[in-house]
Amino acid sequence: MEAIQGFLTNLQPILSLLGIVIGAYLLLLWAASVLWSYRDIRSRSEDVSVQVLIVGLVLLLPFGGILLHMILRPTQTLAEKYERTLEEEYLRRDIEERYVCPECQRAIEPDFVMCPHCHSQLRRRCQSCDRVIDLTWSMCPYCGNDGSTAIRMGSAPLPAYRPATQPHRTEEITR
Repeated sequence: MEAIQGFLTNLQPILSLLGIVIGAYLLLLWAASVLWSYRDIRSRSEDVSVQVLIVGLVLLLPFGGILLHMILRPTQTLAEKYERTLEEEYLRRDIEERYVCPECQRAIEPDFVMCPHCHSQLRRRCQSCDRVIDLTWSMCPYCGNDGSTAIRMGSAPLPAYRPATQPHRTEEITR
């Protein structure tokens, strides 16, 4: 009996030291959960009242509060929301804006001759009819000018078609 009593008296300081270590570990774990929940809710919400509520919840309910926070927290962080809105805006702009500058990729109107942003030439004007045509076209589809005929001052542009000519008939008078 004395051996058991001596063993228990020697075990008591070891158990109290083990209790202090476990208590300190749980205290540090609780403090870390409060700090983590504070950082997590700041990355997920800009509302100060929600941030205070979550940190207070985790602070007052040491290990149940962190579980409640995990259940109640917003699913996306503010950075993820921002990236998602940027992506949606980009996709919407890609659908809405059909014409972009080939150099700077900014939106342009379909009849622009020069890009207002980077000043690159987008189209050219026909020498004959002064309409805007694409740079890759070899001739003007509006007037038929291929660029090889120079326009003289004061002269009218050449017609894009020829009037049909009828053959001359000679009438014979047979009376």
